Amino acid sequence: MKIVYLHYHLKPGGVTTVIRHQVQSLTPGAAPLVLSGETPPTPFPATVVTVPGIAYDGIAEPAQPASEIAAAIDRAIVHHFGGPGRCDLIHIHNPTLAKNSQLIEIIRYLQQSGYALLLQIHDFAEDGRPSAYYREAAYPSDCHYSVINQRDYGILKSSGLDSQGLHYLPNCIPPVGQPPVSSPEVDFILLPVRAIRRKNIGEALLLSLCLSGDCEIYITLPPNSLADFPSYRHWQQLVEICDLPVRFEMGLKNEFTTLVQQCRHVLSTSVAEGFGFAYLEPWTAGKCLEGRLIPDICRDFSEAGIRLDHLYPQLKIPVNWIGKDHLVGRFQACYNRNCRSYGFADRMPSARAFTAPLAKMDAIDFGMLDEPLQTRLIRSVYADSKKMERLKELNPSLKRLGRAPRSPRRLEHNRDIILSQYSLSAYGDALQTIYHKVVNHAVHHQIDKFKLLRQFMDFDTFSLLKWNPFSEDL
Repeated sequence: MKIVYLHYHLKPGGVTTVIRHQVQSLTPGAAPLVLSGETPPTPFPATVVTVPGIAYDGIAEPAQPASEIAAAIDRAIVHHFGGPGRCDLIHIHNPTLAKNSQLIEIIRYLQQSGYALLLQIHDFAEDGRPSAYYREAAYPSDCHYSVINQRDYGILKSSGLDSQGLHYLPNCIPPVGQPPVSSPEVDFILLPVRAIRRKNIGEALLLSLCLSGDCEIYITLPPNSLADFPSYRHWQQLVEICDLPVRFEMGLKNEFTTLVQQCRHVLSTSVAEGFGFAYLEPWTAGKCLEGRLIPDICRDFSEAGIRLDHLYPQLKIPVNWIGKDHLVGRFQACYNRNCRSYGFADRMPSARAFTAPLAKMDAIDFGMLDEPLQTRLIRSVYADSKKMERLKELNPSLKRLGRAPRSPRRLEHNRDIILSQYSLSAYGDALQTIYHKVVNHAVHHQIDKFKLLRQFMDFDTFSLLKWNPFSEDL
């Protein structure tokens, strides 16, 4: 099949990795074409043509009309494949994020030109990202969509998409490889992330208070986005003030493979993930995973047989440590602001109805809180040993943090499942099946944007860390 991949850029990161795997999974001789808004910074295993009009807004100047950008895409495809056949389909990644304000219109021009389209969703603007939301434009209709987890499949199906044109395509996990036996000079737990807000860095600082001996938490990388740096600097300052056993930017000072080889365990504290690479990759490297479970993301892995039952789904904090009235006020203000940002304030439930579950709660998940509240709690537990004892009573897994013995049986079990069910070969087979459906089955459906937003604006999964802008003020 003649396949074209289209994305805003090919910078290192999750989506670029997925496109790389998709290209590598195709049959030999497929000769796919990749269209990128920017020249890739590193070599890519396919022909890449740069089309500046599909880059993030502000990258390419001056802006072109959407019709001209679509025409440039068409010319690149015809030139690459030759002849009148053009290509079988265009696989477009993350098109519902308003990173390029013209992309939805470009997609409509491509549809009018007769191209079959597969739109793959990795992230939703409705999931706490109002700045990336298309307030006015409807999402593309009558084309195929794919998602990377069953949660997103259910959300889009409930928002109006037909199962004939909606496809579940979990990412593949190439093996990291078993690390050689080594004698580490230091004792640490590895948090292998860019320290952006949704990775819940404050929770790593709280967990560091539970470590014994000289064990530390190593965080590998700083943020890329300027928007995440104020929060990052805030946590760096708190580590310094409280002398916490946490080190930042260790991935800039050491080879990543060395960190994986030498760490005691791998840690995850994230409150939001698209696919959840962090839950699978450590096992292929012969390392156990500790920390937070995201139930609606990890459900797919558990159903595949991967054992993650030792992770905690929430980190309970007594509500009276914060004050119920203060919590209600903070959640209601955040909720109201986001309802206005998405343009649906008049159709959403009241803030009072939204926060009604708080009235019955004696404990709240630490991951639902933002930086000011998390900081207040970290300082409180740091200064009061009785609060630390209470925290461990509410969260027994904290007593085992960093002390859990390496389980060869669990390691082997999880690694075997991941390498078989999430292999590049299995991924290629699933991708080809979806491509044939896209080419051979026309669909007629449309996403209801209000129904889509309502499914994300749910108190049980609502986190101030994700939905509030960064602030140091209570």
